Amino acid sequence: MSARLKPITRRDLPALALVLLVAAWLRLGEPGIVEFLHDEAMLSLLAQDLAEGRSFPLTGIPSSVGIPNPPISAYIMAIPFSLSPDPAVATLFVAALNVAGVGLLWLLARRWLGGRAALAAGLIYAANPWAVYYSRKIWAQDFQTPFLLLALLLGLRGFVEGKRWAQALFLPALFIALQIHFAAWALLPLAVWLIGHGRRRLAGRALLAGLLLAGATIAPFAAGLAQTLAADPGRLSRALSRSSAGLSLTPDALLYTARLATGLGLETWLAPANQAELLATAPPPAPLWALLGGLMLAGTLRLLASPALRWFGVFAVLWALLPALVFSPAWTPVYPHYFIVVLPALGLLGGAGAAWLAERLTGRGIGRALLPAALVWILLIQAGWWQNTLHYLDTTFTPGGFGTPLHYLESVRQAVSPERDVLVITDGIEILYDQEPAAWSALLRGSAACVRALTGDGRAVFPEGRFAVLVAPNAPPDPVGGLYTAPAEQVFALRPGEGVYRLNRFERAPAWPGPPLAALPPARFEGGAALTGYALAEGRLYLEWRLSGALAGDFHYFAHFLNAAGDKLDQRDDLLWPGRYGCPGDRLITWTEAAAPPETTTLRVGLYTLANGGFVNAPASDEAGSPLGTGVDIPIKAG
Repeated sequence: MSARLKPITRRDLPALALVLLVAAWLRLGEPGIVEFLHDEAMLSLLAQDLAEGRSFPLTGIPSSVGIPNPPISAYIMAIPFSLSPDPAVATLFVAALNVAGVGLLWLLARRWLGGRAALAAGLIYAANPWAVYYSRKIWAQDFQTPFLLLALLLGLRGFVEGKRWAQALFLPALFIALQIHFAAWALLPLAVWLIGHGRRRLAGRALLAGLLLAGATIAPFAAGLAQTLAADPGRLSRALSRSSAGLSLTPDALLYTARLATGLGLETWLAPANQAELLATAPPPAPLWALLGGLMLAGTLRLLASPALRWFGVFAVLWALLPALVFSPAWTPVYPHYFIVVLPALGLLGGAGAAWLAERLTGRGIGRALLPAALVWILLIQAGWWQNTLHYLDTTFTPGGFGTPLHYLESVRQAVSPERDVLVITDGIEILYDQEPAAWSALLRGSAACVRALTGDGRAVFPEGRFAVLVAPNAPPDPVGGLYTAPAEQVFALRPGEGVYRLNRFERAPAWPGPPLAALPPARFEGGAALTGYALAEGRLYLEWRLSGALAGDFHYFAHFLNAAGDKLDQRDDLLWPGRYGCPGDRLITWTEAAAPPETTTLRVGLYTLANGGFVNAPASDEAGSPLGTGVDIPIKAG
């Protein structure tokens, strides 16, 4: 290795092809054995809305620290979703991006460290099980590194080689990468160091243009964050107080960095309850894989010891260690995916170590072939272990670990897709928090016109025409009194022990099995719901609603029990229906535990939404359009 730039020639193409082939085999292979969990579904929904022109998001999905993520991930994922609403297509897009990312690492190493280092670095990164796992699904963290690699390559071209166009593009590319997941902000000092290292080659106009372009990339999020804080001024302070509480040092960041360096420890994340069983199927040779860490240490020492390459060694070491330094103080819970961005740097250091040792062994007989053979053997074992692990994850339920592989859900999706109207019976209806509502809203995009979720109690919905009911494995037993659980037409088994999906089809809505409902003159609330009936029976208050389509928000209803003087004796509040679940012609019945106090003469019912930290009531009107105020008064006689 020398300090001079290494021009790329045709002789390099076979090495690049090999690196890309390995990366593609492990990332694009078995595309159905990927997770599609809540975060993936929520990001898909944002991207699908954008691709279809329904909305232009200014914030992304909520982050673990309580602040919304930037929307840049949705903008990127809108590209595959503009081609197809099927998440399986989007997962291949993510994998392809990461194959390109492996190629970018090879290019960076080839240009600065030479062909041997580039080949070793590319293969180490391509075969690392952690790198493969974090490159295959619709998750913002899984497609961050290709953009980071592009930004750093531009930075080297701009501030080391003096290319003005690269200086202008460095900051916008970097800020796109930084917005994909907040953990990458730990690398901001690396960008500052890179600009400082190239200060003699700085072009003021190019850097100014880069700053302006970087500002443009972050402008949508700045506007969205301002809106979020205006609606909830205490959100930022609450997030900061949670982060600063009990600040202490933790070894987790260094542990995760070491695991990512060697490829070891992935079973702790994929199968926390099945670790021993997974390892028994193909135990990774830990001492052999640990040699990769030794190779990276050798590369670090070699680069830092060389006067000509010391600057590059500082660059690579900062890249590899900054996230561990930032997250060792436990200001927030630490997870392995916070360190995805260091995987290419670790491969780079390993490639430098391999090239240096290869130079030392040149001309020494069998030793000359021993090092590359050993490295290839280790990487083949890692690739084989990953393939074995994929088979295990595809056939074994891993509680708290790897989720249901996407191809199982795709089989269900294909069976449900002819239906335009779908109910999903599950254990929660909040699309922001619950897995099944989010997943099936995204999976059935492009086929079903209306998808809603129901739990076992509190609400029943009666579509206007034909509809399908999908009962999820986590649905409560006998939900809604068996209203939607006729003998299943189709049963879809998941991994053993994970349960089944059951699909039923109804030509028309079943009859309401509850107490008779007294009809009311329809009171239409602004936002899409009309109150049409009620009942007080069995210690419950039942309310009947008609929906004209998607609701203007996530409405809650209130029920006040009033005496003759208008005094409130008691009240009940509950969620009416998530806004996106509103479908034309739906009859919705809600119920809650309630008994009218003896002095009750009037039941007042209304709707409201939560906004700006308060309540916003929905005005009501009668069939003629005359205003009724913010509540509908129903004369009743208690007891």
